[in-house]
Amino acid sequence: MRVTGDSVHRLEKEKVGMGRQTATLAIVSAFALPVAAAAQEGAYLEWAIGAVIAPGLRVTGTDNDVGTKCDLIINPTRAETNGECDTQPPATAWYNEVGGARGMLAGVTAGYATRRLRLEAEYLYRSAAYNARAPTVIGDAVTLDKAEQELEVADGGVGDVAAHHWFANVHYHIAPGSRLRPHIGIGAGWARMSLDYFSRWKRNDDPAAITTFVDPVLKAKIAGTTTIGEGRLSDSMPGYQVLAGADYLLRDGVSLAVKVRRADFGDFDSGGREWLQLRSHDSTVGPGHRVLYSVSTGDTSFWTASFGMKYRW
Repeated sequence: MRVTGDSVHRLEKEKVGMGRQTATLAIVSAFALPVAAAAQEGAYLEWAIGAVIAPGLRVTGTDNDVGTKCDLIINPTRAETNGECDTQPPATAWYNEVGGARGMLAGVTAGYATRRLRLEAEYLYRSAAYNARAPTVIGDAVTLDKAEQELEVADGGVGDVAAHHWFANVHYHIAPGSRLRPHIGIGAGWARMSLDYFSRWKRNDDPAAITTFVDPVLKAKIAGTTTIGEGRLSDSMPGYQVLAGADYLLRDGVSLAVKVRRADFGDFDSGGREWLQLRSHDSTVGPGHRVLYSVSTGDTSFWTASFGMKYRW
């Protein structure tokens, strides 16, 4: 093979061109990481939407009601009581267990990011639709006595659960010099949570099956009666969350953000209160006190997955 002067000259030009391309790539690589990192630092505002997974709930109810015999509307003369209505009995108690629920979230965050860390304040709204009813499990002697012969149906459950959350979060950036910047974080905060609770207590339709009273007139008076209660209950609770996610730099100052979290709060307790009762008489019984109801649940945790946009300036 014969190599001419023109061929040698052409090969030398190609080598020079390749050298220039390599140098250009090296220069771009040297500045790309700092530029990507700088574009993700500073003050920012983020919005997010996503999905919520909430666990099953055991919802416990209590009240200061009295037994059927001591109800002055049903038994104004206190017949067959033998003095048992002279003192207030212990609080009644029951619970219902419902399965998990799915829901949605929306949130907004403001913060400041450095190369390795970012601090932020976050507001989050979430809701989940349980809409579940379950048999009532009775935990006190007064109501249990009713259940064995007087009550035909006892159930209750939870409708919608919603909450407003406020968090202070800190995140650690795992790969601070990359367009794709994973992070892990932890936060502490406070929540205002509310839930729809309902209950139903139906007495036996057959007066002969009721042994609360001996008098057939009193038996007939309570047979088939139903009490349905419902209320929108709320409580404020401290809590915490752990988070993991990643930001991807789309262009200078704008990133796509994806995030998962697990949050948990203290026990929910509505406190003693009156609520709407659909029944044959007002909720004033016994020695004339008002009947107050309280609902609580110990598990207020939830999982979320969300995506959003982050804007820096």
